[in-house]
Amino acid sequence: MTLKIQIIVIAVAVLAIVFTTVLIKKDRLGLKIAMPWLVVFVLIIIFAAIPALMDWFSNLIGIYDPVNMVLFIAGIFLMIIIYSLTMSVFSTKKKIRDLIQKVAYLESQIKKEKENEVK
Repeated sequence: MTLKIQIIVIAVAVLAIVFTTVLIKKDRLGLKIAMPWLVVFVLIIIFAAIPALMDWFSNLIGIYDPVNMVLFIAGIFLMIIIYSLTMSVFSTKKKIRDLIQKVAYLESQIKKEKENEVK
């Protein structure tokens, strides 16, 4: 990796961290959802700053081409992010269902109260 590409990759990753942090501070992005992305950006900075680390790590795992290592790591992190988002969607769906049930119960109670007042 040339020095110019290293600088560009590091600059883009730093900008992504700043942008993500701003979104978190403005409450437009949850910290729980942003954490995997922040970890990815930090790892990108580390591997771009020290390319030999990527070579060492890929040889350690048994992947002989660092480019394939990048794709492998990207795939793993994307699966982690998708899994965490799936868990978040399920949790939100469960909370919405519970809220719907509570609203329906309260509406039925209000309707019963109105019927009792009329009689």
